[in-house]
Amino acid sequence: MSELKYRVIEDDSRTAGAVLQRDGVHFGYYASGEERPVLLLYKKGTEEIAAEIPFPESALGDGYFSMKVKFPYSGYEYNFREGENVVTDPYARRICGREQFGVLPSESPHALRGGFPQRYHWGSDRLPGLPFEDAVMYHLHVRGFTMQKNSGVRKKGTFAGIREKIPYLKRLGINQVKLMPVYEFAELAPRLPKRSLPAKTQVEAAARALEDEKRPEQYKMNFWGYGDGYYFAPKSAYAAGKSPDTEMKDMVKALHAEGIEVILEFAFSDDVHIGMIEECLSCWAMDYHIDGFSVIARESVVEELARLPLFRRRKLICNWYPDGLKSWNAEKNHGMLAESNDGFMNDCRRLLKGDESCLGAFSFQIRNHPEGCARINYMTNHDGFTMMDLVSYDRKYNLDNGEQDRDGTDYNLSWNCGAEGPSRKKDIAALRMRQRKNAYAMMLFAQGTPMLLAGDEFGNSQNGNNNPYCHDSELSWLDWSGCRRNRELTEFVEKAVAYRKAHRVLHQPRALKLSDQLSSGFPDLSFHGEQAWYGDMERGRRHLGCMYSGRYTGEEGFVYIAYNFHWNPQEFALPLLPKGEVWQRVMDTSRKESFLEEEAREQMKDAKSFTVPARTIVILEGK
Repeated sequence: MSELKYRVIEDDSRTAGAVLQRDGVHFGYYASGEERPVLLLYKKGTEEIAAEIPFPESALGDGYFSMKVKFPYSGYEYNFREGENVVTDPYARRICGREQFGVLPSESPHALRGGFPQRYHWGSDRLPGLPFEDAVMYHLHVRGFTMQKNSGVRKKGTFAGIREKIPYLKRLGINQVKLMPVYEFAELAPRLPKRSLPAKTQVEAAARALEDEKRPEQYKMNFWGYGDGYYFAPKSAYAAGKSPDTEMKDMVKALHAEGIEVILEFAFSDDVHIGMIEECLSCWAMDYHIDGFSVIARESVVEELARLPLFRRRKLICNWYPDGLKSWNAEKNHGMLAESNDGFMNDCRRLLKGDESCLGAFSFQIRNHPEGCARINYMTNHDGFTMMDLVSYDRKYNLDNGEQDRDGTDYNLSWNCGAEGPSRKKDIAALRMRQRKNAYAMMLFAQGTPMLLAGDEFGNSQNGNNNPYCHDSELSWLDWSGCRRNRELTEFVEKAVAYRKAHRVLHQPRALKLSDQLSSGFPDLSFHGEQAWYGDMERGRRHLGCMYSGRYTGEEGFVYIAYNFHWNPQEFALPLLPKGEVWQRVMDTSRKESFLEEEAREQMKDAKSFTVPARTIVILEGK
C-alpha cells in the first residue's frame, strides 16, 4: 500500500456517495450489516490501494456512516468495504473500469471503482425552456447514432459525436433530443439458461443449433442499457476521452447554445427506493443541466415524482398519469408533465395501412391535448420496427437475437406494400416512400409533441428485426448512407417540421374543442368528407378532411388537411371561405416534390370539391 497523506474531518451530512466540497470530499454510505465500513482509496487508473480509512462510528446507529476526507482527490478513485466485501458506490458520480464498450471488466473485486468528476464552468448556459407543444423530439442511442463508419463524425459513438451532428439536427428542425440510457450500465449481462422446451420442427431445431454455435458462452449484449445500473454516473464508454462527465456536459452546453433541449431516459427497477430516484434526477438536473426525464418505474413512483418541486422547471415524461394528478397539475398551471405511450402509434398505424373503423380514433388522436398533461406522439420507437421496416415487412425477423424469434411484439400493425423485405420494383419503392411521408405527416400535424426516431428520416432499416436490444453492430447502428439514397424523404421531413412550426394551429397548447368559441363563424377544428362540414367516420371510410381556423391562434386564413388512406382516389368537398379568400394546394405526398413552391401552388378558385389520390395526404391553405 503506497503512502497517502489525508485528513478526516467530522461530518454530519446525510448525503450518500462522494460529494466534492470546498474543504474536502464528503463520503456517505449505507451499510447492509453491522460491521463498520471502510473507505478504500486507489491510485487513479489502477487497483493499487493507497489508503484504507475506517468510517467513524455512526452516532445514530441506523446503518448510515459519513465522513469528510481532505486529500488530492483528482489522482485517486474509491470503493467501500464491509468486512470482506468490496462495494462499488451505487451513488458514484463516475465509474472507472468500463471504459471500453462490450469488454468485461476483470473478475477482481477492485475492477470497478468510483471516480470524482471534474469541476465544470457552465458560463452563460441556460435551459431553452420550450413548451411541450413547441418541441420536436428526436430519439436516439448515443453509440448507435454515430458508430457507423459512414456517419461523417470523427469521434464515433460518443457524446462528442452528437456534438458533431448538431448542424444536421438544426437543419432537420429538431429542438429536443431524447437519449436512451446514458448512465453506467453493464452492457454484457449473464445469459439465461438455454430453453429446455423441445423444438417443434426440424427447421426450429436447426435454427437453435446455429444460434448456440454463434453465441458466446456466458454473456449476452444489452446494447440499449435499460435496467439496473450506476444511475448517477455517465457511461464511460460513451466518452471519446477520459472524462465522460466533462464530455457529456460539453454536449449539453453545445445543444443548449442551439436551443435544443436534452431529455434523458431512466429505467428504475422495482427495488430502487423513491428517495434514491429523487436524488438521482436532482443530481442530473443540477450537475448536468438536463432539461427533463423520461422515467420507466413502478406505478407508485410516478405521482410522487410529478409533485416534486424539481418538475416546475424540468420536464417529466411517463407512460401515464392518474386523472387526479392531471387535474391538480392543471390547477397549479404546471406545464411540465407529459404522457408517452403507444396509443397514438397504434391508432395511426392501423389507419396508415388501410384498416377499417379507424377514423374515429384517429380524429381523437390528432386533436388530443389533455388538461394538465402533454402528449408525446410517435409512429416508431426504439423497440419495434423502424419507419422503413414498417412499410417493408408484414412480420418480424428476430432469429439473430438468439431467442428463437420469440422476443419482440408480434403485433406490428405494419404493411409491406406488396413485397416482403427489400424490393427493386419502382412502384413498390414509390408506395413505400409515400407511406413514410404519410406517417410523418400524421405525426407532425397532430397536436402534442412529435417524437422522431433517429434515422427514420433517411430510411434506416434493421432488416425486419423489431427488438435489436442485444446487437452492437451495423444492425443497430444508423446507416448514414441512406442520406444520399433517401434525400427526397429527408427534405420532406425538414419541410414538414418547418411547416408545423410556422403554423400555430398545428401545435396549440390545449385540446381542440370542435366548436366556435370565438363566435367567428368557424370552429377551431372541423371535419369534412364528401360533404362539407360532415366528416363521415363510418367503418368503411378511410378518408377525412380537417380544417383548422387560424383565428384561434392569431393567424390569418385556414389550413385544410385531407387524409386519404384508401387504395382509391377520394373526393373531398371544400367549405366556403370568407369573401376574398381562396384555397390553394401547398402539399401533396403523392408528388416527388411534396411541398410546392409559392409560384407552383395550384389556385382552386371557385372549386367546390377536389380529388385526393390513393394513400395520399394533401394540404390546402385558405388565404
